[in-house]
Amino acid sequence: MRVDAIYRGRFWTGDPAHPEASAVAVHFGRILAVDDLAGLEAAVEVDFGGSRVVPGLHDAHHHLGLTGNRLASVDVRPGVVDSLATLYDVLRTAAAALPAGAWVKASGYDQNAFGGEHPTAEDLDRVTGGRPCLIEHVSGHMVVANTAAFAAAGYPDSRDYPDAPGGRVFRDAAGRPLGLLQENAMNAVRNVASRLTDAEIARNLRLASDQALSYGLTSVTEPGVVVDGAINRGGVAMHHYLNAVAAGDIRPRMTVMPFHSTLHRLDEGPADWQTLDWGVRTGLGDDRLRIGPVKIVSDGSLIGRSAAVHECYCGEPENLGVLQLTPEELRDALLAYHRAGWTVATHAIGDRAIDHVLDAIAEAQAELPRVVRHRIEHFAIASDEQVRRCAELGVIPVPQGVFISDFGDGILDAIGPERSAGTYRMRSLLEAGMVVPGSTDSPVSDANPLVSIHDLVNRRTASGADFAPHERVSVAEAFAAYTFGSAYAAGVEGDRGRIVPGQQADFAVLDQDALAIDPAGIRDTRVMGTVIGGELVWERAAAPAVSDGQPPRLR
Repeated sequence: MRVDAIYRGRFWTGDPAHPEASAVAVHFGRILAVDDLAGLEAAVEVDFGGSRVVPGLHDAHHHLGLTGNRLASVDVRPGVVDSLATLYDVLRTAAAALPAGAWVKASGYDQNAFGGEHPTAEDLDRVTGGRPCLIEHVSGHMVVANTAAFAAAGYPDSRDYPDAPGGRVFRDAAGRPLGLLQENAMNAVRNVASRLTDAEIARNLRLASDQALSYGLTSVTEPGVVVDGAINRGGVAMHHYLNAVAAGDIRPRMTVMPFHSTLHRLDEGPADWQTLDWGVRTGLGDDRLRIGPVKIVSDGSLIGRSAAVHECYCGEPENLGVLQLTPEELRDALLAYHRAGWTVATHAIGDRAIDHVLDAIAEAQAELPRVVRHRIEHFAIASDEQVRRCAELGVIPVPQGVFISDFGDGILDAIGPERSAGTYRMRSLLEAGMVVPGSTDSPVSDANPLVSIHDLVNRRTASGADFAPHERVSVAEAFAAYTFGSAYAAGVEGDRGRIVPGQQADFAVLDQDALAIDPAGIRDTRVMGTVIGGELVWERAAAPAVSDGQPPRLR
């Protein structure tokens, strides 16, 4: 039999029954055979030599649209900008290169790199030459706006800028905003700054897609898009994803979550049926783009000290974080989607928010038992009892390993070592019997999955401090999270996540054997090639040996 392609290399398959392989036959985008290639010949053969090849990596919580937006904005992440003085210098240079009146947009600042201080509107005014300026916090849950930005949002006297339920405006003694806006308080100014043309959105999605391929990401779950063509809190509309996939601007396989604020009740049908027109719900689509769970945001961020917690943040005796929805609103929304057939993914970082989500899921399952994989995105500060309840309810927690090195020191400062011991858990989740995915929450952290895998294994902060070392997992378990675990969380584990016959031919080629080296070096591993559906879609350097001199392509 003649097949489309045969790939040779050192494959880690993720299949416990056959973990190592040396050859894979691909036909019509799927794996036809592993190792046993008797009677098969190929139109194209690709030899990766001794390189380690793993199943295609899948980020279970990766904001592709926002990642593209950040890649197109001024980068002020820690490591690039590590002081307020440098931040202002970078913004002054960026502003000077823009036309008068153009927005100065930057992303990724972390006050922990500035000794706990945030930029201010007044200081931004000094360096931006009258242009509106908006800087997004690394968490995505805070922004800093200058005076011209408030004016662009319709508030020439910034004192008139409104407070918002589920948000916070930081003000001086005269009531004037200092510039820092948290959670729902960001919306009025951020919606104005986020207006992009269709061409700009397509460009940004292409930037994020290209970056994903360079990181070996063959699948991405996008946790929050809009559906009506509007730009909502900096997000990207569903039609932009459809267009980008059709145009080839997005190459990884996409599972996308609509924000729950974009869904509405049908005029006909049960009164509590909350869904899109036509009764659309989780699972619609194909192997390039499918609709995932509906996304609910229940609280804020941990590094921004706005996640809803039971015990106040260190040094802030009145700060219990922010609930973006009341417990009653969260319950009503989650039950409505559960009844309507949706899978629900709820952002819950603080232990107080996690309790509210688990309570709502328990009530939904008691009222209408369903075999469904509801998710808690982040599941950050979690007690042993919450882990037990999560497993009992069949809920999938979606933690971010890379937050340990990126934000671990700040988390230790924010909640102390005792609570940090139960934060961004992994070993406990696996031992409770859960299938756990891997994710980065890009662009909150860089999308490189190998850094996140490194952190799941090593669990050390940027300063070298241990961060809940009892939650360490093996290298194989960390890779399994980023392959099978993330496919399982998206409900597509029958199609991807392992290198076995019948699955989609998606894999990543590494420059070193990250499964065998000293675990301290995993973060330095680079992806050399990315294959999706049997097609070599990205390569870092010289192409591997190809028998006919052409890269493999699907028929």
